[in-house]
Amino acid sequence: MSANSDEDATNPEEGGQSEDAERRATEKFIGDLLARGEAVFEGEEPTPRTTHVVGRGDDGRLTVRRLRFFH
Repeated sequence: MSANSDEDATNPEEGGQSEDAERRATEKFIGDLLARGEAVFEGEEPTPRTTHVVGRGDDGRLTVRRLRFFH
């Protein structure tokens, strides 16, 4: 095994950075859906343009569920 492989396996920052990047991307995606009127939060009445429902998972993270495709 090379030295680079050992460093990658023991570098805890890389996992945290990818999780942070994933969280930011998810939040941007959800923000964009809400801004376009294509998503509502769980418990809200969907509109004819609503394609997604935003909720919170057990761990507190935002989740997105597709309702339908917009025609």
